[in-house]
Amino acid sequence: MHHQDEPHLEPTPYRCQVWHRKGQQPPVPAVGTNRRVTVFGRVEVFGRGRVAVVCAGQDSACFRLYLAALDARHRATGREVCLVLDNGPAHTSKARRAALDERAAWLQVIWLARYSPQLNKKEREWRFLKRDARSHLARSLRDFVDEILAGLRRLGGARLDIVDQVPEWFLAGHRKEPTGRPPGRPKGVKDSKPRQPCRTNLPAPT
Repeated sequence: MHHQDEPHLEPTPYRCQVWHRKGQQPPVPAVGTNRRVTVFGRVEVFGRGRVAVVCAGQDSACFRLYLAALDARHRATGREVCLVLDNGPAHTSKARRAALDERAAWLQVIWLARYSPQLNKKEREWRFLKRDARSHLARSLRDFVDEILAGLRRLGGARLDIVDQVPEWFLAGHRKEPTGRPPGRPKGVKDSKPRQPCRTNLPAPT
């Protein structure tokens, strides 16, 4: 039985309590452009093993990368998996439910009630990861991802399956995968729908 959850981690330093002079706002260092990394992770009930996949999003494509890591774990161990999931919208979409149903032969899902983080053991582990990986400002996105991977390994376990699925275009600073087209409006493009004339309340010119 494994508890699963995914948090969002940002390269800004994680500060819950700081010392500062009374009446003065303490400055907190931050990166120029903020980015968000999602960690799909699960831990066995008795802490004997874990599977974690670091991605650049939380969409269905990233969730399938996490399921691919579960497939590799199942092929290596040959054991059935009982996965405890919260009943949030991130897990209840049609695409993700279909991906879980494809593995019904060896994957059993137990749905928790909504807004019940106290029932998910994995929720309590994220505070240690945020404390270790986000306690200081990362110099680059590559360093930030490497710190997350090292923090996941420090959580321990008899078997660790930690996969880095962060694409290179994300580490280069792009928010979306580049298409290869030059920036700006293409030359000679025409709108499929003609534009309406600009209407104002001013009287017509005489």
